[in-house]
Amino acid sequence: MMRAIRVVAALILAVAFLPFSVPASASPQWVAEPVSALAAASLGWGPCPSDPGVECAVAAVPLDYSKPSSERIALEVGRIPATGSAARGAIFYNPGGPGLSPVQGLASFAARLSPHVRRDYDIVGVDPRGVGGSDALPCGTVASTAPSTSYSVFPTNADQLAEQFGRGDPWLLGTCDFSSSPLFEHMGSVDAAEDIEAVRKLLHVDKIDYFGVSYGAVIGDVYSQLFPAHLRTLTQDSAVDARDWYGRNRGDSLWARLDASAYSEDVLTDLFQACESAGGTCPWASTTRSDYAHVVAALRTGDVSIAGVGTFDTSAFQAEVVAALYRFNLNGTDDYETLFSFIHLLALASSGSTTQQSEPNAVASPAARIELGDLPRDPTIAKMLTVDAVTCADSREPARPEQWFRAAATAEANSPGFGYYWVSQDIICSSWPVARNTVADDLGHKKIDVPFLSLSNIHDPVVGEWDADRVHDLGASGSTVVVTDGWGHGALRSSSCAASAFSKYVASDILPPAPVRCGTDRPPFTG
Repeated sequence: MMRAIRVVAALILAVAFLPFSVPASASPQWVAEPVSALAAASLGWGPCPSDPGVECAVAAVPLDYSKPSSERIALEVGRIPATGSAARGAIFYNPGGPGLSPVQGLASFAARLSPHVRRDYDIVGVDPRGVGGSDALPCGTVASTAPSTSYSVFPTNADQLAEQFGRGDPWLLGTCDFSSSPLFEHMGSVDAAEDIEAVRKLLHVDKIDYFGVSYGAVIGDVYSQLFPAHLRTLTQDSAVDARDWYGRNRGDSLWARLDASAYSEDVLTDLFQACESAGGTCPWASTTRSDYAHVVAALRTGDVSIAGVGTFDTSAFQAEVVAALYRFNLNGTDDYETLFSFIHLLALASSGSTTQQSEPNAVASPAARIELGDLPRDPTIAKMLTVDAVTCADSREPARPEQWFRAAATAEANSPGFGYYWVSQDIICSSWPVARNTVADDLGHKKIDVPFLSLSNIHDPVVGEWDADRVHDLGASGSTVVVTDGWGHGALRSSSCAASAFSKYVASDILPPAPVRCGTDRPPFTG
């Protein structure tokens, strides 16, 4: 099996961070001239190749905002115009990732807003540097076969983590030409916030409304600190705490700081309980815990195959579980029913039962159906390394390998099946050849100093539930948290109640009384 498979699967899993489905991307078919004075310039809109319902343009902005006369880079900008005769303002949307395209997600985001908000506000997305239609990093040139490893997606133990350190990540780094592009030095969340401000000027909007999901909330946090005079409302959905994202003088790794392994384990445990409580509407109520334990034990001794679906090692199985926990109802289907069906089929297969799955798409996510051993396509590697470029630019990571091994072992001991998976994802930063952006150090110690709205699911496997106390600790008094009895990563997409609270906030610029409790539109195992 090839270590490079983790790049393909990781990109698929990264889509789970996106709270709305998006169309396939396409290269823009327009060219913009560099602008010398952003405030005096305008964007030229045209049809968007990725979505005919979205207008697109290219903004030429400085590579380095500390040197306004520096060379320009191109950013793809998308807009869904207000349905009324004249827009009152603009809502800027970022789905996070990092590495997800706001432009490609605009239509699904806009569909969750009230008709009143859609009438009065343009919906705007700015593809961050290296993402979507914006200028790309020179990565993904595969000049040699990826090194062989004993795992398919992410490491599951210390020996496999050593393989990633010694063979996997050095090979990935070798697909980038770090000497040919200064863009590597300007890829962090500070640059992303500066780019949003540049587009605000090009739109001739005095104040923006900002909505960020997950890592997108970090960008909103930065924007609120750098440009508070131009921020009307700030909303964070399933937020990553910017202080943990940057490091705030902690010596452990990013995903250990975020404690995602513990949250993932908690959500899986909650899911078992939800299935058991559902009784007859969850066909696996009497077997799901034992099925899961059986599969985990069987995979320790070898791979397990499901006819018509694929072959799984522990690494691929973990990737399937985490992806499903992320994306509940992302595409209008109950991903948790799909997950439990998949686990049950693996349990049968590992027991020697013959299984033939006639519709593999209903069982496993695309990550499971990748043929182990195939080299990924160049664009896939490039996209994964764009995620790494942003993470490594922002996050303060351990310098010594033993710190990573210790963090992964501790996380795995506390949350079996999730620790190595999460901690290994940003190990490449320990050998990333471009220095961190030290500007972020100051931001990592600050709180948000403007009122804001926080949306949160109780069962979030990435960042956990943001309750009122946690939100108050993050920022200004007067902020409001909307907590939904929801599952997966992204509250707006799963709760009409949360979407209504956001729409009312934007329409009035008045935060709802705190706190707000919401249900979810479609609980798991309800048919």
